[in-house]
Amino acid sequence: MSIKKGIVIGSIMLMSLMSCNSGGTSGENIDLQTKRKIIRKQIDSLKKELVKVEKQLRDSIVEEYPEISVDTVKSGEFSYYIDLQGVVKSDGDVLVVPLFQGEVMKIYKKVGDKVRKGDLIMKLDDKILRNQIEEVRTQYRLAQTTYERQKRLWEQKIGSEMNYLQARTKYLSLQKKLRTLNEQLKKARITSPVSGTLDELMVKEGETAMPGRPVARVVNLREVYVEADVSEKYLKDITKGKPVTVKFNEADIEEQARITHTGNFIHPNNRTFKMRIDLDNTSGLLKPNLTAKVHVLSQKIDSAVVIPVALVQEDAQGHAYVFVLDSLQTDEEGRTVYEVKKRPVVRGPVYNKKIWIKDGLQPGDLLALTGAFGLTQGDRVYIKTDNNEQ
Repeated sequence: MSIKKGIVIGSIMLMSLMSCNSGGTSGENIDLQTKRKIIRKQIDSLKKELVKVEKQLRDSIVEEYPEISVDTVKSGEFSYYIDLQGVVKSDGDVLVVPLFQGEVMKIYKKVGDKVRKGDLIMKLDDKILRNQIEEVRTQYRLAQTTYERQKRLWEQKIGSEMNYLQARTKYLSLQKKLRTLNEQLKKARITSPVSGTLDELMVKEGETAMPGRPVARVVNLREVYVEADVSEKYLKDITKGKPVTVKFNEADIEEQARITHTGNFIHPNNRTFKMRIDLDNTSGLLKPNLTAKVHVLSQKIDSAVVIPVALVQEDAQGHAYVFVLDSLQTDEEGRTVYEVKKRPVVRGPVYNKKIWIKDGLQPGDLLALTGAFGLTQGDRVYIKTDNNEQ
């Protein structure tokens, strides 16, 4: 374009603008309305374009979901036990208590010796008692002679009946007294009441033994028993003859046995009753007062859904639930997206950190494991690739 032509065109445009400005308000309004229509069309077009762009952006973005570990619910055998604590006791743990007071004259056994029932352990001073016996024996012999003489006279109808009865009474009385003294004399010899091992001597030679005060302990540990206190709520579970497992952690011993006896009295203070389990102790490792752990089989279920008890949660109303996963969709990378669902469950007994789920779960359900306590209903997750489920 030449300079002249440009100047001419510029002059024409300038004149047009001058004429517009001097032309009144009607022409101006028409131009503004036209301009507004054009702008509105442009806005509508831009809005449509914006919607398309946003849709393309959403489709092009691969959303990232957290990865969690899962386990496939299975059905299998479940046994749960009642765990009790008991102590070892022995009927062969016997305290030897004298029934006669006297000085210990001689001890015939030492600690650790094997003794049989009736073996002499120690002897007490019985001199005074022997003197009494000798004195009574002399009186007895005289009374016996007098009685026999009076008896013969009475049989011959000679003498009085009173003399005969007095002689007979004195004779029988001294006979009984002599028998009693001889029995007491036997008590000066302290013998073992059972066969076993002399485990303890509580007096020395020269000391005085007193009735009611133990002087020795004899222990026979070939047969022992475990005694435990059982809560009354297990009254139906703990019965005579039921198999049990008894563990002694300190002695590293585990034995299979059966309940020998259950008590017939419930203690009012702690609401428990006694249970006894007889055990063979040929090894001698089980000592009285040794702690025992007793496992009593309460119930065995052949087909049960069992999960870790830590995965069971409670809502504000105390209802139990777990989180399971349902397959939702596949993303652009071919990975399965799962939706988290809150599944109410009915709880059964707990044993060894496992719980029996009576209702609410079925074999094959995907159970959320790691990260389960950070989940909520409706969350979307991936399963970690180290799991079998993808």
